[in-house]
Amino acid sequence: MMSDSALLPVADADAAAPDDTLMMDVLASQYRLSAVAVADRLGLFAALAEAPSSAAALASDRALHPHGTAVLLNALAAQGLLMVHGGAYHPTATARSFLLPGTARHWGPMLGLGWDERCTAVRTLVTEGTPFGYRGKGIWDTHNRSRHHGELFARAMHAHSAGPAAALAARLELGDCTSLLEVGGGVGTYSLALAGRNPRLTAQVLDLPVVERLALRLIEDSGLTGRVRLRAGDMFGDPWPGEQDRVLFADVLSDWDDEGCRTLLGRARKALAPDGRLLIHQVLLDDSRHGSDSAAGYSLALAVMTGGRLRTLPELASLLAQSGFGACVTTPAYGHYSLITVRPD
Repeated sequence: MMSDSALLPVADADAAAPDDTLMMDVLASQYRLSAVAVADRLGLFAALAEAPSSAAALASDRALHPHGTAVLLNALAAQGLLMVHGGAYHPTATARSFLLPGTARHWGPMLGLGWDERCTAVRTLVTEGTPFGYRGKGIWDTHNRSRHHGELFARAMHAHSAGPAAALAARLELGDCTSLLEVGGGVGTYSLALAGRNPRLTAQVLDLPVVERLALRLIEDSGLTGRVRLRAGDMFGDPWPGEQDRVLFADVLSDWDDEGCRTLLGRARKALAPDGRLLIHQVLLDDSRHGSDSAAGYSLALAVMTGGRLRTLPELASLLAQSGFGACVTTPAYGHYSLITVRPD
């Protein structure tokens, strides 16, 4: 039996396995009921039936949080319960049939039977703009205080990242790259996959000290001790190594608001060598923000847990430009993921 502390290294075979699209659908589905139940309880379908409006206007009119309201409405649109015309959200025929109070077919009472902690978390996000984290406790502070929670999260992210990391390593050309800094990299899943495919590459993984025990064991088991190492620290406060050929954010920027992203991107620019490149590997929303039910649901899950959200490519490109980077090159990478490559301007 495998010990409790062991993690399995990413294998080359993971790159040829089916992508994780179905699993991402399952992950996002946990918020489908919550999104509809919260919108019903807050009277959003009725409000939009009476006067279609933008997310910002609806939030202002009803004293809701603009970020939480926008993420929720996008999730509802992706489910087919709202449609968007001219920037305003309108209830669809299904929503008008089943989600307007005062009608015989109003499903509000049925949805209320499924109200749980996740519904409370979504409502807190929409009404207060506060991520629910772990039962109302901040996710990152909890990881710092509790090794159990920190390691549990690290394990989850390793499993979540194994397939995307293997696929990225199989197709990303890094022949001219000798140094890589992975920021917020957990136990180093991406760095290990990339170093395993590129013998000249050495990588540093910057993340909180709570992941150190698991990371060191995984690095050793992967046979990459000396070429991949953990740099334990706070990515917002502690120094980053400089002159890096590549800086990688994998599933990181979507955990933070715009201000947090600009801080991280500014630090990444300073850490790059003059001819270095920034790599961003994450799920992107389509430009409508609600074309994919799975991506919109995942964005809602991120907002509830961390206060972050998924972004469209134009939104991400704007943050990059504000942080001193040039034009993006974007490539579909794996499942719902894309790779964004960009140079300092």
